[in-house]
Amino acid sequence: MDHTMKLSTLLLSSAALLVAGAAYAADLPAKKAAPAAAPTGCAAFGAGYIAIPGGDTCLKISGYVQGNTTYKSNQARGTAPYGLAGDYGLQFDAKNQTEAGTVASTIYIEDNATTDAYVSLGGLTAGKADSILDIGGGYNKSGDAYGNHIGTLAYSAAVGSSTLSVAAVTAQDSNSTSTMAASRPDLQAMLATSAGPLKVNVGMASHEVVGGTSGSAQGFAFIGKAKFDAGVASIMGYAAYANGASAYLGAGKLADSAADASALSSGTTYQAQIDIPVGKNDSIGIFGESISSKQDATSYSKTQYAAALKHTIASGLWMRPEIYTETVNGVIANGAYLRIERDF
Repeated sequence: MDHTMKLSTLLLSSAALLVAGAAYAADLPAKKAAPAAAPTGCAAFGAGYIAIPGGDTCLKISGYVQGNTTYKSNQARGTAPYGLAGDYGLQFDAKNQTEAGTVASTIYIEDNATTDAYVSLGGLTAGKADSILDIGGGYNKSGDAYGNHIGTLAYSAAVGSSTLSVAAVTAQDSNSTSTMAASRPDLQAMLATSAGPLKVNVGMASHEVVGGTSGSAQGFAFIGKAKFDAGVASIMGYAAYANGASAYLGAGKLADSAADASALSSGTTYQAQIDIPVGKNDSIGIFGESISSKQDATSYSKTQYAAALKHTIASGLWMRPEIYTETVNGVIANGAYLRIERDF
């Protein structure tokens, strides 16, 4: 047999072995590929959190999108009485467990501005956050009790069945020029407690008043709120008193002091609100507010009454038409709002 015939025989034998091996392999059970890593739930932190692949951090994304249609009578010439606008809020909450406890951080963006940016561990919160004195009621458009988001270093702890919170926050100046800035943060304290359907919040703030030309003084404010849920209706009452700290009265504040800080402003805010459930997801709300403040011969006064119907269209989608009347320093104006909002 020559070399050519030997080579042909070898090639044919190899091909036969390959075919037989392939046929045998086809009869074996196929191995499934390992599934790709997928986000998992973080049950310890509640609904909506998912694990970020490659680490131990859990993330939750939430927010809202809303359309606002407004009308207000008695506007000055050149000022449109109506408004058509949209707003949004987007919140990122990140949490993970550490040897020191749960570390959490929140970033909240509203209309291209950072409303909140803070980190917390246990009862400690540091960053830009909602004030611990943000306990006011009222509707988002008609009522505006104190509650802006500010630089905060706060701590909360349980005291029996109550919660005590203390904070140092960016000074809430209501003076009109940057030269009147306080030299220290505002100091705040808040006690929250409940007894069955009754919830009560009592808080206070200390504020340094700096005169425009000379002098300084210590201002203060007291804030309280009681809410009673009777099932057929929810009733809320709110009150605030400020002396030399009128920023804590909400909208319509006067300057805290005169040029030399000798005459401090003082004022009060009162609110009352009733919410009545209608059906499973709807409610009717009635709201009233009174604000008055005075400094020497200068005074400010405002009263407002509003009624609203909140109607749930679908899960996470609701609308609230609202009508109101207000009197500001003797000038009467009427208005209406229509808010359509999707929460997610």
